[in-house]
Amino acid sequence: MIGLVLWHNPEVGVGVIWCEDQGPLAFLGPEVALPEGIVAMHPGDEIKLLVQIRDGVRYVCEITSLRAGKPGTDPRAILAGAAAQVSATPPDLKIVA
Repeated sequence: MIGLVLWHNPEVGVGVIWCEDQGPLAFLGPEVALPEGIVAMHPGDEIKLLVQIRDGVRYVCEITSLRAGKPGTDPRAILAGAAAQVSATPPDLKIVA
């Protein structure tokens, strides 16, 4: 699954990830290793991840890759832009990617 980093605190290793299936946000705990050579993630970074649900909460259980977003990218702007694109799409077309 592809996710978008909304927030990450590298000091304690926790974060919040938006997932492409538009389900609940996923919590990133300190037990999850970042890809080799990555010390911190930033808002707007795109990751490939595996998630699992424990006690009704969605958790990241593995991050397989990371692609850096543009520096200073505000995730709210990215999500708002995606929503605007969907609302501008004619009703007989469906975005699947």
